[in-house]
Amino acid sequence: MARRALTSDDEKVWRFVTRQVNPLHERRHPETEDARSEDDVPQVVTRALEVSPPPRAAPRPLSALVLGGTADIDRRTAQRFKRGEMAVDGRIDLHGLTLDQAHVALVSFVRSAAARGDRCVVVVTGKGKAPGVGKIKRETPHWLNQAPLRGVILAVSEARHRDGGSGALYVLLKRKRAE
Repeated sequence: MARRALTSDDEKVWRFVTRQVNPLHERRHPETEDARSEDDVPQVVTRALEVSPPPRAAPRPLSALVLGGTADIDRRTAQRFKRGEMAVDGRIDLHGLTLDQAHVALVSFVRSAAARGDRCVVVVTGKGKAPGVGKIKRETPHWLNQAPLRGVILAVSEARHRDGGSGALYVLLKRKRAE
């Protein structure tokens, strides 16, 4: 069978197709070595090829946590979480701390809980002394929505009375996946 010469369009297509191809290792093909010299055999015929995987898509941006929102959770887990039926793996009380101290303590606590594989934790913010909402209670949802915490949190909901009521939050953490 006669080989035809490649046109410039054929060469462009070939370069486009092979630009993401990497050889796995050199492998000889006995059936082609007998009939042709190595110079006659195109390099791609004498090597096993692996196509590089396509570039990964950028991870979708995380939606903002909404108090009581359970969009990224299965229905049964969402029900148990909102009803306060999940086992509480840890608790932090931010009473009496300054805003800066409370923020640092919250970040440290949530990151540690996530690293341990805890699933549900309680953050006691208190209700505040003045009428209205206390400063820590007001800021905590913002802190939970910011890096580095947002990446490990699935949902936030107001706690049941036995766990602190309106002065506390349940925080549902993502499951720790095996590496």
